[in-house]
Amino acid sequence: MMARMGALEDCEEALVAHWSQLGRLPGSRLHADDGLVWFETPVRHLPYNGVVRIRLDADMADRAIARVMGRFAVRHADCWWAVHPSATPPDVGERLAAAGLKPVERMNFMALELGDWRPPAAPSGVVFGTAEDEAALRAYTELTLLYWEIPEEEQEAVAELHRAIVPGRFPGMRWLARIDGEPVGKAYLSLAGPPGVASIYGMSVRPEARGRHVASGLTAAMTARAQALGCHRAVLHATDMAVGLYARVGFSPCGSATIFATAPVWSEED
Repeated sequence: MMARMGALEDCEEALVAHWSQLGRLPGSRLHADDGLVWFETPVRHLPYNGVVRIRLDADMADRAIARVMGRFAVRHADCWWAVHPSATPPDVGERLAAAGLKPVERMNFMALELGDWRPPAAPSGVVFGTAEDEAALRAYTELTLLYWEIPEEEQEAVAELHRAIVPGRFPGMRWLARIDGEPVGKAYLSLAGPPGVASIYGMSVRPEARGRHVASGLTAAMTARAQALGCHRAVLHATDMAVGLYARVGFSPCGSATIFATAPVWSEED
């Protein structure tokens, strides 16, 4: 039981640490005040403005929520709020709903102990590797724009943020999956969280490559790198539909969080 609680805490801390990095990029801001940790960037589209920790006193919660929401509203920026198991007050979800946010996604936290883990066999015909040169960065960014459905007028601003995510500023590495030399999937291996804990974010696969086990293979390759780097645990969060995918690599559920947002995460959602 204690190990599971540790894994859940690592999932939350890794998420807070990873997304907080966006607030340290040029033109962006990271805030840690009044029990909230939140970031804003020049991009107004999701997911580039968010609140990653909520630990508010009940008597000041509504005022703090209104203040941050007002900041985003002035910029006409959509935003998301992560309600972790540790979030306070206990009714913070209801308070966010009253402020105009809706629950848009449940994040299933999953963890994998790396001590004796061995990666499953890699899928045939798919090559995995880090994205290090300029062409790979462009491919990674294009997959990001596609996944988040970034409107044309904001695509250059997103690309500019990605150009600023360089070793030494952002602890982690981009990964790409390729089929016949063409990039078909991407994800980010983050080392920003607790010591010895690696986290995986931003997993996406082109629709035409689905069914080729790209996501599970990419997850396994990144997890193997984390193990080689000396990490003792890997964590991630998954949608309900993706839990089985990560379980095949060896990850186990250890809790969940709810994402509230001012807009749907993807356009096909109601």
